[in-house]
Amino acid sequence: MAKLIRILVRRIQRLLKVQSESRQPQKPTTQTRTIKVLLLLLFAILLVVMYPGEDLFDPFDIPRRGEISLQDILAPFEITIFKSEQDLSEDRARERQSVPYVLNADTSVVAEATQRLEAFLTLADSIRAELPVDMSPSQAPVELISDRFPLMSQSAIEKSLRQPIDLDRVEEQLRQIYTNEIYRLGVLPNGATLPEGGSRSVVIRKGEQELSFQRDQLYDRATANLRLLTALNRLADRDTIDVDYYYNVGKNFIRPNLAIDREEYNARVDKALESISPVKKIVEEGDIIVRAGQRVTTDQEEVLVEMARIQRQQAAEEGWFMAALPFIGRIFLSLAAFMALYLFLYNFRRTVYNSNPKILAMFLVFVLQFGLIYLVGGMAERIGISSIYIYPVAVLPVMITVLFDPEIGILSTIILALLLGVMHRFSFTISLMTVVVGLVACFSAGRVYKRSDFYRIMLAVILSYVLLILVVETLKLTPNPEIMPELALGALNGIITIVLAIFFLPIFESLFGFTTDLTLLELSDLNHPLLKRLALEAPGTYHHSIVVGNLCESAAKAITANHLLARVGAYYHDIGKMEIPEYFVENQLSVKSRHEVLTPSMSSLILSAHVKKGRWLGEEAGLPNEVLNFIEEHHGTMVMSYFYDKALKQGADPADIDKYRYPGPKPQTRETGISMLADAVEAASRTLDEPKPARINNLIQRIINDRFQSGQLDECPLTLRDLARIKEAFAKVVMAAFHQRIVYPSKDEK
Repeated sequence: MAKLIRILVRRIQRLLKVQSESRQPQKPTTQTRTIKVLLLLLFAILLVVMYPGEDLFDPFDIPRRGEISLQDILAPFEITIFKSEQDLSEDRARERQSVPYVLNADTSVVAEATQRLEAFLTLADSIRAELPVDMSPSQAPVELISDRFPLMSQSAIEKSLRQPIDLDRVEEQLRQIYTNEIYRLGVLPNGATLPEGGSRSVVIRKGEQELSFQRDQLYDRATANLRLLTALNRLADRDTIDVDYYYNVGKNFIRPNLAIDREEYNARVDKALESISPVKKIVEEGDIIVRAGQRVTTDQEEVLVEMARIQRQQAAEEGWFMAALPFIGRIFLSLAAFMALYLFLYNFRRTVYNSNPKILAMFLVFVLQFGLIYLVGGMAERIGISSIYIYPVAVLPVMITVLFDPEIGILSTIILALLLGVMHRFSFTISLMTVVVGLVACFSAGRVYKRSDFYRIMLAVILSYVLLILVVETLKLTPNPEIMPELALGALNGIITIVLAIFFLPIFESLFGFTTDLTLLELSDLNHPLLKRLALEAPGTYHHSIVVGNLCESAAKAITANHLLARVGAYYHDIGKMEIPEYFVENQLSVKSRHEVLTPSMSSLILSAHVKKGRWLGEEAGLPNEVLNFIEEHHGTMVMSYFYDKALKQGADPADIDKYRYPGPKPQTRETGISMLADAVEAASRTLDEPKPARINNLIQRIINDRFQSGQLDECPLTLRDLARIKEAFAKVVMAAFHQRIVYPSKDEK
């Protein structure tokens, strides 16, 4: 999986045509200049369109919710605020909730209940009159009544036929309970007749009369029976009655008399919905929308946004140019800021300016920074946080400083502060925060030699946030209880910012060929798998590489080149020899060389192959391009003179000299040029019989002259002064390697 990822990264790099910044930059062409201009226009427009997208055409001087207005804002014309679709939906829901259900009361049900009660008692009275006084009712009369009133219980029928029961009194009392208790409002068929929700009141229509009641005052059939029993118990407290008998008789004649009038209810709902006004508020011309010094509320923000929309509409009626003027102004502002960055790079960082991939990487860091601020701001607004101290403004300063240098990081921070301040409606606070926090991050990230240095940067960023918040909020006279949450947000922001920078840095390093000091320090570890393998499989080459690394580091320091890159590149410059180490003289343990049985052309192929093989091994191991360049360039296009002379002695054609050259290319930078000289000096110094200072100096000078006169240093920016300093640095290291030791006496001599 890791191998597939490395292959994918390499293909993306080739797709982007990323060149290592250690390569000699090509001369600008019309195509590269065109790409540079297109990148400038593209990212300037992208910034304006995407940040902040919802305020693309709004004027910057309109305050937003939570901000304090600096002056009285008057309505220049009548402003009508319409309700949003959500507001209208809520109003409709409220209106539906407020419309009571309409119930029609059927008065015939009450008359029918009393008539059936009267019919039952009349029938029982007539049958009872025919029975002897001392005789219990037979089964026949009971069945006769049961056939006409099937719901009546047999016990109630039998009691009705007994003489002691006053049926007229039963009828009168039940009729009063029906009228005054049960059917005073009405009876519903069941509890589910009225749907859940809706208004808590109902309208009962009795003919032309409408009465309003609470829905919990209505009875369903079960509740009506319970109400009947309650009324009978209350009656029994003041009069002697058989409650069970009265209840068993009276409940059989209770019928529902209320029904929902769906048509009337829907008509009333429709009428209520039609009465909803789409207008939320009307602000008359000249009315004060926001007073100076007042914090803008949500309602006031709606009025300001609507005012801006009307102004845009009026501008559009005058022509497209006037409507697009805020958009064009933002583009010019963004272009001016990035043009300042271009001018700085052109005058002081020409190498970066000429590299379009590096400019692309720089713009992508800006896009990343603005994108993070936009996302964090949106998330904070959704959860109710309106503080600007939650913006991770230190991501760009840290990344630009680590990827490029502190000077470019400082300028990029100032540009970021300018753009953020203007984009956030000329907010001085956010510009000040970006400058202070960003500059602290740039100075802290100027020298990062290990991953743990990011904790130092994190601490510096947190302290800068805390001090800035204390100063700014104190000057604003913010109450102390409100400052503490801001301090917590600032500290949390400092932690998250550095974590984000650590996450995104390796991605940019890999895709765009950046080689930071962190990467080089990791590669300088002698426990790296490639170096461990080199030490085990080709110990002579390993020792040679370590010495060459010391030579390169010393020389690079002498000419103020990148000494860390020079040393690390030298460590890996000969890793291609691991495949067949026995064909290289430093690894040959026997006196007889393997090349004695090979033709000169075959020997030259074997030697030159270690360059391509080393490049392949380095790519497989994920080495950055800056280090891979040492593998390809440390021999340049030098002729393998030993095998070429051997071929000439064997009768080869002198014109075939190119068969005995290394594939190249020639050194493109000062560091790879130093590695070429150091490689030759270290190998040649092993041939000195008497390594005296004069001989060492002559040897180094001869090698430098040979490489210079053969044109191997033509494409790297080493000057004659640099070569003189390199010679002195080489001489010190070589002389130290060949220092004299005293001869200790043996035991026999003692």
